[in-house]
Amino acid sequence: MANYMTITPFAAFEADHPKYPTPIASAFAALLPALARHIEAEREIEHADIWDTAFRDWLTDAERVFTEVTTHLFTISTTELTCADDRPLQRMAMLIDAMIISENPDAFMRLYGLLPQYESLFCCRGEDHATRHRNAMLGTARRHIDTMATLLTYDWKVEADAGETIHAIQI
Repeated sequence: MANYMTITPFAAFEADHPKYPTPIASAFAALLPALARHIEAEREIEHADIWDTAFRDWLTDAERVFTEVTTHLFTISTTELTCADDRPLQRMAMLIDAMIISENPDAFMRLYGLLPQYESLFCCRGEDHATRHRNAMLGTARRHIDTMATLLTYDWKVEADAGETIHAIQI
């Protein structure tokens, strides 16, 4: 006769952190799909004529999604930290906020250059479920930022190069 023995560790199915997701982690999770919609809306209007009324709905959608993104960013940056592991999420949100509101042509790229330079500030340490989930969200945000860097809205070098080419042809 065989003896019944449990091989699953006690409390294996309990959450690693009893208060996860925190308010900042929840807000960051809501930011990611909004950021994806923002990127898609910006892609749609890249080659649209902003003065053509046929594209008015696209522009309205892009403005609405941008407002949604900035609202999530504001929520993340103003929410009080309840866990030290939320700090990288808050840093990433502040960086994205500074990037999308930058008006100086080089500001976006300068801020974008901070990511690889200070990579350790934008990741969590540890191996628990909550830390892995936060790092996955930070990785998704990083991929969104990489995509944003290729958009004409944020990549002023492409626009400047195109303007210089047109100017050179006219001369």
